[in-house]
Order: sequence, then structure tokens, then C-alpha cells
Amino acid sequence: MNAVQEIHRFFPRRALPLLAGVFFFLCSPGSPAETVTQEETDFTAPFPVIARLGQVPDWSALDAYQGTITREEFTYLLNHCYARRPEDAADCIRIQTDRALILKQSNFPERGWYDLRFRTEDDLSTDGPRFWRRPTEIDDLPANSTKPLEGLRIAIDPGHIGGKWVTWDDRHFLLGKDTIPVKEGEMTLIVARLLERDLSLLGATVYLTRESNNPTTSERVETLQEEARAYLTRRGQIPSPGLIASTAKAMFAISSEIRSRGVILNESIRPDLALCLHFDASPWGGKPAFRSPNHLHLLINGCYSRGEIAEDDTRFEMTLRILQRIYYEELALSDVVSKTMQKETRLPAFHYDGKSGMSVNDNELVWARNLLANRVFSCPVLFFEPFCMNHRETHLRVQEGPYEGLREINGIYRKNIYQEYADGVTSGLIRYYRKKR
Repeated sequence: MNAVQEIHRFFPRRALPLLAGVFFFLCSPGSPAETVTQEETDFTAPFPVIARLGQVPDWSALDAYQGTITREEFTYLLNHCYARRPEDAADCIRIQTDRALILKQSNFPERGWYDLRFRTEDDLSTDGPRFWRRPTEIDDLPANSTKPLEGLRIAIDPGHIGGKWVTWDDRHFLLGKDTIPVKEGEMTLIVARLLERDLSLLGATVYLTRESNNPTTSERVETLQEEARAYLTRRGQIPSPGLIASTAKAMFAISSEIRSRGVILNESIRPDLALCLHFDASPWGGKPAFRSPNHLHLLINGCYSRGEIAEDDTRFEMTLRILQRIYYEELALSDVVSKTMQKETRLPAFHYDGKSGMSVNDNELVWARNLLANRVFSCPVLFFEPFCMNHRETHLRVQEGPYEGLREINGIYRKNIYQEYADGVTSGLIRYYRKKR
């Protein structure tokens, strides 16, 4: 098993709690934790705090990153992008002069702290293991090349699920009589197929995390009932039948499905870049309704709340993104692609309130937000949220379908909405990689 594979090796979820007998605790010099005896661990360790369907992290997988990042850069990335506020990380991550102490189990400090030593030999950080490549690490382009994406590996993740599974996904609705239902999971797959064609013609090797309207996970709502009950109990909630049902539904359509795609992406595809395709929607309450305005934004990973950082697996995954310095590539790509997306779609920017999403530069189209896909996909991720599906114009354009050429939409001749989406992404990638390679 190589170092990158080691990063993704976790204890099996169903083998919890903790397999406490295998842990041998060695506290590093300067660590505030004491060594815990086998007997104490067996009888006092609570079930760890982990995200839905998450797995207990193997902190030793970070050993390959020892001495690769400076204190200044680690602190900058943590406070600038990843922690919503610096104090949100303070309980679980302690920055010292020459190391960061990262709590291994947030609800059982006796388990100890992972000792991540900073680079001190010089002022520059160095690379640890990763499978994705920066543009400068891909072969140079020949002069006047017609394939600016030559050699690039791109994964496309069509968000949500389609077909008969849309009822589990809650990203579909019907507005008006004799209209086509809006089904996000099917719409994203249409865009994915267009991008697969266009990006391949430009030289990229393109992979889809799902090829059809079916889920990639083998789990189903029925198989996740006990998992949902246990999760609710650990979170101090009363596992009523209704709450179990809604939690199992979310576990299937979101947690299990996205984690399954993460395994495909991290272990098989190993791309240089992942494109997560979505359509936005404004909240409509209990009954679908048209809302205004229409808008666009792109997301990079970041803006972790105190509660999210307290989840052991989430904290591990966040730390891994910091150590791989994914932020710089995500932000640079998003900054370029968001502008070509806006030029194609003519959409205004959406703005967050600084809580669920926060700004990290002066581009009003780009926001940091912690989502499962852009956290567990271990490479730069562009997460797209154009077009409010329950905006009147977007709904009208969905009714028009994937037509050829141009049609008049509200007085303006436009491509079909799917091609417009794909062209905004494609032109941004061309512009970025021509400049960087």
C-alpha cells in the first residue's frame, strides 16, 4: 500500500466502536495528553464523534506529511479559509511554535493528540503525497496546440440521482400543468455528457462518477435504518420513526451516495480536477413555487463550523486538504471559471451570509463552503451552482429541452441551458490551462 492509498485507509464503519483493544497511545513531547491504559480505554472511551456514515480516521496516515508545511502557511490556511472563525478550531487544533497538536477524538481527549511537526529548515513548504497534479506538473503544451487540456485527468460528478430515485433525492418538482418535471439529477447528467464530449476533444481524459440515473452506492434506505437509529442516539436525539426515516433517506441519497463516488474518484480515477455539477434552487417551503432572483456561484472547500471541526473524520479530512494545499488550485481555477460561467449564463452572483459560506477573495462569484463532496474528493474540486431551477426563466428553459442552435428566450437568442452551462465550464478550463501550462 503506497502513501496515497494509506491516506484513504480508515477503520470499517461497521467495526466500530473504536476497536479499542488495538490502540496503543504514545503521546508526543509537548502534548497535553497522558498515556491511556488499555483498561481505561476499554471502559471509558465513548463512541467517537463522526459525520453521517463517516469512519474513524487513522491519524498515522498523516505521518507522510511530517515536516512538509510551515507554521505560517498552516495557520494561514486554517484561519483564512477552512475554519469559519479562528476560535472554531481552537478546541481541537493547538498551534505551537514548531508543531500543531490535533485532537484525535474530540469527546475523549484522553486518547491523545496527533503531533504534526512543522517544517523549520527553511521558509518554504514542501509537497507531501497526493495523486493530483498542478498544471506545471503536466507536460508543456506544443505551440498553438488545439488540445489545451492534453494530459489532464478530469472527473465529472453529476450531482444527485435521476430516474425512479429522484423521489429519494428531493431535488425534483413539477410546476404548472402540462409541463416537464424538473429533475436535477437528470439535468446534471445531461451537462456531464456534453462536458465529457467537449473536454475529450480538447485532449483531456474524462471520467464520470456515475454513468446513469442509478445510484452508485449499494446501500438503500431500508438497509440504513439501524445505522440511522444509532447515529441519532449518539447525537442525543430521540430516534422516533419519522426521524429515523428522514435520516436514513439522507444517509442513502447524500452520505452513502457521495461517499461511494468518493471511493471511485480517490481509488480508481485519481484525477487532477473534479467538476461537481449542480443546479441551484431557492427555498420554496412545503409546496414548489417560483422564486427570484436567478443567480450563480462556485464553491471551494472551506468555512468549517466549530461543530464540523469537532467531528473526528471531518477534522482529519480538513487537515489533509490543508497539508495538500488544495486551496490554492481550487481558488485559482474557480476565479477564472466563474467569470466565463457568468459571461455565458448572464447570471448575477449569489451571496452567502458568512456562516454557511464565506468569501475568501474579491470575486463575488466564489465562496468557501464545507460540503461532503468537496471535502472527501481528495483533489481540487469545482462545485458549480448556476441557475435557480424554480426561477421562471430557468423553468422555461428546462421546458425547451436540449435543442440545437439558438432560440429566443425572453427576447434574447440563447443556447439550450445545458450547452450554455457546459460551454461556460469548458471556456474557463481552456483559459486557465493555456495560461498555466
